Amino acid sequence: MQRVVHRVVPGLVALASLGAAAGCRLGPLVDDQPGASASVLPKNTPVPGVAMNRDLTAQITINDGLDGDALTMSNGVITRGTTGFTADGMQVKYWLFGQTDLAPSPIYVFGRGDPTSSSFVPLTDHPPMVGVVPGDPEYQPIHTIYRVAVTDTYDGQKITTLGALSDAIELQLVQPPLAIKVFVNWPIVRSGLKLEVGIVAPIDPTPVYAHGYAVDSFPLGGPRGMQPNPFGILPTSQVSFLREAGKPDYDPNRPIFQATIPPAAPTPAQMFPSYTPISAVVNVDLVPGRNTTDIHKDSDLFGRDNDGNITTANQSNVARFTVTDQLLDLQVQFAEGSP
Repeated sequence: MQRVVHRVVPGLVALASLGAAAGCRLGPLVDDQPGASASVLPKNTPVPGVAMNRDLTAQITINDGLDGDALTMSNGVITRGTTGFTADGMQVKYWLFGQTDLAPSPIYVFGRGDPTSSSFVPLTDHPPMVGVVPGDPEYQPIHTIYRVAVTDTYDGQKITTLGALSDAIELQLVQPPLAIKVFVNWPIVRSGLKLEVGIVAPIDPTPVYAHGYAVDSFPLGGPRGMQPNPFGILPTSQVSFLREAGKPDYDPNRPIFQATIPPAAPTPAQMFPSYTPISAVVNVDLVPGRNTTDIHKDSDLFGRDNDGNITTANQSNVARFTVTDQLLDLQVQFAEGSP
């Protein structure tokens, strides 16, 4: 896995970034006494689905990175690619969520307990909240996790916008968000989709709050997908698309991943991620006589140094290659039946 990164995540100081995003509303409403907020919704207030906002629905649909024609063919199921191969030669399935970037978007998870420890328990009756959705300038499907601990004053209020979160801090309903320095692949998608996972029926989306609405999303990878991000920057891993001699196009349907499936969830002491879904595309032309089906692992194509950088090409298979600047959210499925 490459550890070379290119951009610092904006706003990792949670309170400072929140204040900027929410219009710097972190000053007290009244002198050191909790007041009221029109943004924080009372307990049991229904939160409308994003379908109630046609403009926002259209924005997410246009920008969620999914193939509309493919979704029509699959009756709204996000299907898997089935013939990917990891660096160690394991055939894997995967999902494509379009292009991505190296700066993750924050996601705020509400819960009780110490946000710095495993005693923190997410609320079951309050979804996570994001400040941006597909089509917003700073949205990315890869999210960095902020924990928001509720206080004893909290009584089921709904916090569905960044402004509401800022007010909830002022009202002492919640503590300021704490970045736990972990990222996760958690794409937000258009309404009404399901995700193919195999074995069982396609699964329903997970709701999150955004812009005052409930939007659909899919957290991917489970515990193994929650990877350390101690410096607020994201790593990339390469994926190779192959082209046989004489063929016009590179084949995106048989990716050869530099990545491997992480054997276990990261430990609290782990400093570097063992997996990233951010895949930097390498276009590989095979030598005449070689077929894409002859390639089953990354070492069939390249030699690499300890940092994952390409040092040599396997001349028995590779005529030429180009490392592109294209970054894809290409998530390997870790286990059949799981997102």
